[in-house]
Amino acid sequence: MNINLKLSTLIGLALAGTSAHASGPLIISDETGVLKPVVWVTSNGPIPVYTDGGGAFTYDFDGVTPFITLERANQITAESFLQWSQVPTSTFAATIQGTIAGETGVADVTSANIDQFIGVENGPGFWVIYDTDGSIMEDFFGVPNTAVLGISTPEYGDGNGHITESWTVMNGWAVDASDTGTEGPVDPDRISRGDFDTFVPRGSNYAGVFTHEIGHAINLSHSQTNGQMAYQSYTYAPLYPGAPGCVEPLYSYTDFSADPADMIDAASIETMFPFIDSSGIGGAEQSTVNISDDVIGISNLYPTADYLANTGSISGVLRLKDGVTQYSGINVIARNVANPYFDAVSDMTGSATQGQLGPDGRFTIRGLTPGASYQLYIEEIIAGGYPTTPQPLVSEGEYWNTAEASNPITDAKCDATSIVATAAATGTADITFNGFADGIQFTPIVSAFLSSLSTDGSRAGGSADGGLVAIRWDKLTGLEVLPEGMGTNNGNIDGPGTRMAIQHDPDGNGIAGPAIWNENGAIQNLGDLNGDTCGGDSQSGTDSAIAWGMDRSASKVVGLGYIDRDVNGSCGGGYDEIVPFIWDSTGGMRELQHDPDQPWTRANTVSGNGRVVLGVSNFQNAWAWVDEGAQIDLTALTGAQDANAVNFDGSVVAVSGFDEDTYRNTGILAWNPWLGTGPNSLTNIDSLRYCVDLPYLSFFGDNLCETMTAEEVYDMAGSVPVDVFSVNDAGTVMVGRAGSFFTGTYGALWVKDIGWTVVADFLRRQGVVEASSTPIDNPFAVSGVGDTIMGGIAGYSFTWMIDLHQVYACKNGQSIRTTFPDGLRAEVINGAEAGRCEFID
Repeated sequence: MNINLKLSTLIGLALAGTSAHASGPLIISDETGVLKPVVWVTSNGPIPVYTDGGGAFTYDFDGVTPFITLERANQITAESFLQWSQVPTSTFAATIQGTIAGETGVADVTSANIDQFIGVENGPGFWVIYDTDGSIMEDFFGVPNTAVLGISTPEYGDGNGHITESWTVMNGWAVDASDTGTEGPVDPDRISRGDFDTFVPRGSNYAGVFTHEIGHAINLSHSQTNGQMAYQSYTYAPLYPGAPGCVEPLYSYTDFSADPADMIDAASIETMFPFIDSSGIGGAEQSTVNISDDVIGISNLYPTADYLANTGSISGVLRLKDGVTQYSGINVIARNVANPYFDAVSDMTGSATQGQLGPDGRFTIRGLTPGASYQLYIEEIIAGGYPTTPQPLVSEGEYWNTAEASNPITDAKCDATSIVATAAATGTADITFNGFADGIQFTPIVSAFLSSLSTDGSRAGGSADGGLVAIRWDKLTGLEVLPEGMGTNNGNIDGPGTRMAIQHDPDGNGIAGPAIWNENGAIQNLGDLNGDTCGGDSQSGTDSAIAWGMDRSASKVVGLGYIDRDVNGSCGGGYDEIVPFIWDSTGGMRELQHDPDQPWTRANTVSGNGRVVLGVSNFQNAWAWVDEGAQIDLTALTGAQDANAVNFDGSVVAVSGFDEDTYRNTGILAWNPWLGTGPNSLTNIDSLRYCVDLPYLSFFGDNLCETMTAEEVYDMAGSVPVDVFSVNDAGTVMVGRAGSFFTGTYGALWVKDIGWTVVADFLRRQGVVEASSTPIDNPFAVSGVGDTIMGGIAGYSFTWMIDLHQVYACKNGQSIRTTFPDGLRAEVINGAEAGRCEFID
């Protein structure tokens, strides 16, 4: 009896337009006592292939006329196996030797009988199934029949490291899914299929899907060498055949806005890249196995006797900037300097162990041409499924060189040392991520939202799964998930980080309300404004009230509450039924004074001392309350449409000013409530500037800074709007999100006496190269002390942290280490520039 190889994640091929040593092993096993790839036995002649039956591989729109016949599908299948079988440095060979009907009596495998073939032994060989109508994809695999072109995997083995049975499902329904086509009327409920040139047999472009999926059945994984540039590199988002900034970008062969000389040749796309243009030339090119990455991939699994003796290799270990900790999931590419696209070979760090043994930074690149010079560099996996989990590049992309080290000054990312391949020899090229051990430290933390920091920045609160799960992060102990049934909106924590504002349903009636969780396990429920009888619905469930802010001592909580004002049995449906609340232990929950004519009003946040509350109505009017007094109209005062940031004692409220008469942004206004609402209560601290700090894009995406001066843009649009999300206790540091949907978003940082800067630019000047590959566009919070910033990437569940305990200033040509923010402020006041001298433009 053969054993099931139990692949945990099936590998499918997706459309290029949808958003390992070479093509490394898909499945590895330790069943022989050594962790290594499972392989087919190739010493007994060609491995048998059995193909599906039915009326056609895919039909035309009428559902009767074959668009690609079974004969043509079998021809493509045979050619695809031939491509993998004729690699001269590999012993693999397979040929069609029969049909599924002949072996099992099943004339056509469909969604009704697919369970007889997947998860069931049918005999040695490759079983190629034609999913004519895409129903197997949808009904059995549960994936859209319009998006996944094929799924394939080895399934059974002999227990001694050998594959005995593989299956491949080819999705006929998705043939030419990305082509609008010319054949007959377009049925909007179906994928239109394209026409082929009369001199090109139908299915020739889709043939790349066959060759790719058969590669998986042979036990090859995905790889990335040139495909990312062919399918995902555009003039507005370039990708590079090397470390970014060191070589010119290459653009997709479909990006006709690019200079043709800068467009990559579709013929250089590796077959095992995880995306494909199945209706164009890219698909046709991926049907052949003639790129080094694919040739070497299958040769590594099925080497001839003289394969390693006649080729060279490079191996090494990738480590974090500490020089010790190994790091898995990063792509390593070796490019032949004389033939950089067709002779390029990749491997992912850790591909030999696929996470089964923990962090593994090892990589090995084999099959290199003796005498040829190769340059080696690291990059992030762009997209696609891999058995080794791709990891973020927590540094800058860089070349390997003989001065390899973590210091980005002595080991500049563009410095490359060529490695000359030697037959039967393995060169060593260990790589260490660039990054300074001192100064600012940038760390990706977790794939979740952390949005609230403790006073000292050592703890953070946040949420996952759309707010259904509350989480707390500790700098020393890592991530903690609060008990089941505890969600949170903003993850607000108190000063020490021991308590968190959560949503909790104590009586289990399906309506949650605000509560305070204590790390000792105690929960203090805060009540609501409707007697726990109704609430508003969201993706996180039904809530009678929602906590949005908490003060430093966890003695006051603010947010929004639902009221059945018109007594119709439901909350939140009418005017003045979603209201701002404040809670404390002495007075319980009560409404804050507000305009009842607003559709809804919410209290967003409260100062650390609990005295100043900020809020919003209908996403268009900003409000404030001081000591629970009358509602103060911040929109009338400043033009701001929202308010979220206030310091500890309430003396600095940061809002984005706007002039409704001129439609210009007037800069960030710091309002001091203790000075009232007169002119002397407001201080304009300016903002970022278009054409100086970031581009100004028109509705059509054109950068007006190319045709207008910064002054002209400022006169027209004003300064850059910034949603300030957090202010430190002293009111000397602010963070937020700058820009807009049209201009793009950017992380913004303000430091008193220094002014505004784009966070990414601030980090670049500080030499924080490990942040260069991560969008720093959404800072959420700054610690009370002001030396820790936490944020994420707009639109993604992801959080990073910036530790600013040590920063640098450049003074008289020397880099001086100091503290943040006060030390850096003092140095700048005395004539220094913020940043390391070596990184200031």
